[in-house]
Amino acid sequence: MADQQSPRRLELAGVAPAAFALSELGRYPSFAHHPTCGRHDHHLVRPFGVPLCLGCACMYPGIGVALVALLVVSPARDFTTAFWVAVASLGCVVPTFFQPFVQRRWYKIPARFLLGVGFGLVAGAAWLVPNSLVGWAIRVGLVVTTLALGTAALRLRSRRLDDPCKGCPWGAFPVCAHNLPALRRIREAQGPDPFVDSLIAELEPLAPYPPRLGQTPPVPRPGQFQFHVAPPPNP
Repeated sequence: MADQQSPRRLELAGVAPAAFALSELGRYPSFAHHPTCGRHDHHLVRPFGVPLCLGCACMYPGIGVALVALLVVSPARDFTTAFWVAVASLGCVVPTFFQPFVQRRWYKIPARFLLGVGFGLVAGAAWLVPNSLVGWAIRVGLVVTTLALGTAALRLRSRRLDDPCKGCPWGAFPVCAHNLPALRRIREAQGPDPFVDSLIAELEPLAPYPPRLGQTPPVPRPGQFQFHVAPPPNP
């Protein structure tokens, strides 16, 4: 539970109330896991206007569909059935390894859904293996294989990490034009603050917002604050 006295304690310690309010800017909406601006749209789905993380919103239903399907079909619990279910789960994982190269929702949505189906199927394969010494060895092998494939996919993703904030001329979340309305609300609630006022002054010329990924950025103005500029070298 959040400490309700924190703003007051910060104020008594000489920290401006606006500083505490600014710390809230970096919080993502529940279950979004990403900024909700237009440049992050390919990381989000918005059912009924609610921003949700595309990966989670598509993967977990896939897991559920696979498990429900296995319960409905009730396949035989033997090595042959478990083998083919495991093979099917591997097939579902393949699109995930191409996802870092195709950052489009039309690809990511089915790829993430199939990944969830793959997780559900591999869990089903582990369940279908008979309870024997060989069966438990196969279960361990399934877990190790799943972890190895997951590690490989995460490493590939980290090498081709897609960060729409990098080099964005509208700023870098949370200090960006997307949060300009929130900064204005902080200014109205907390009163004048030199730092908040300077941020608003720099971001206001970048409005209106939001842009879309790939959209032409605003024309830089002379003397405009430059985001993502490398710090000067140490003397």
